Amino acid sequence: MLQLTGWLIFLLSCIGHTELWVMVVNRSHAFAVKAIYLRIFRVLHDLAIVVFPWLLLWNCGLGSRGLLTGGLLAEQTGAWQTVLYITLLATIPCFLGILRWQWKRRFEFSKVATREVFDVAAIAQQDPALRNIRGSRWHPVIVWPWNEILTLEVNVKKIQTTNPLASSRRPLRLVHFSDLHFIDCPGADFYRFMVGKSLELNPDAIVFTGDLIDKPELLATAVEILQPLTKIAPCFFILGNHDWRYEYENFRTTLATSGWRCVAGTHERIQLADRNVLFAGSELPWIGTAPPSVTHAGVDLRILLSHSPDQLRFAQRSGYDVMLSGHTHGGQFVLPVIGPVYAPSIYGVSFAAGLFQIQKLTLHVSRGIGGKDPLRWHCRPELTCLEIFC
Repeated sequence: MLQLTGWLIFLLSCIGHTELWVMVVNRSHAFAVKAIYLRIFRVLHDLAIVVFPWLLLWNCGLGSRGLLTGGLLAEQTGAWQTVLYITLLATIPCFLGILRWQWKRRFEFSKVATREVFDVAAIAQQDPALRNIRGSRWHPVIVWPWNEILTLEVNVKKIQTTNPLASSRRPLRLVHFSDLHFIDCPGADFYRFMVGKSLELNPDAIVFTGDLIDKPELLATAVEILQPLTKIAPCFFILGNHDWRYEYENFRTTLATSGWRCVAGTHERIQLADRNVLFAGSELPWIGTAPPSVTHAGVDLRILLSHSPDQLRFAQRSGYDVMLSGHTHGGQFVLPVIGPVYAPSIYGVSFAAGLFQIQKLTLHVSRGIGGKDPLRWHCRPELTCLEIFC
């Protein structure tokens, strides 16, 4: 019995230790930290998760008083008792997160009115116009047979506002996508396919919530691919933390010259489908300043584009009805039962992706299209048409 208890303590301690590092990595990526330091965090995270079980085994697992040989927790050294208690306590947020995922978040993650999934790689084999789907950048995970990076989910989600006229008017159709991460994996034709599907959705407006480029020499290609969208609807954008790492003002100017409208740090009013709509943008905490409060704007709908969902409290205080975000990629790798593990947010994976109602604010967090690491599982790239009743 003591050995069984020891094995349980050993296992839970390893889980809690991993949870602590996941919390550090998630929160560190939520702030304006230079890429070199984030890489250091990542390396330390990887090493610690691999090394810790062996250290624990060597110091507390084996020997005459080891946990795995019938020893008690109280028989370990004072330093290791402290480590064990801390890591055991750290399992609490881990298991609470799993319960929250099963009880609530997984439904918000996947809540759609309709969805259609496209295997873009398979479609490309039948369409000679789609030659460059994979791109020229090779990455070992691209050959993993369950990788969903070359698929695309096109979905429709419905948002109901408190406007009393909402039920008597057709919904506003807003296409939202995020986190393109042009890095040549996926290739340019994958994004052209995504743009083609956006055109088919017949939107009243289109919004992009940041992370355009991870390979600056692809800027001209990215702008050329996105430019046709400006012909069918007003297009609004902000930049993200990956853009911040490069000459982001050049990205901004080049995309704006093609017809896209940047609303970072400001707001713009526009008439859409007989409604007065206000679009504003926040690139915090990486770039610029917050847009002004719109509590007394006197419009039908106030929309905030924020690269990170972490600005949701600001959106609530400032009177926005809807906030559109990305940045978290839905976690990219969503485990059965457990859910997403990694999401660069002060809230961890609480708002990894999906549609959330937070008091009067509706938050939509896109899973994104691309990623610097081309790996997705149970978390397909996402193109969303939001039908907003306002």
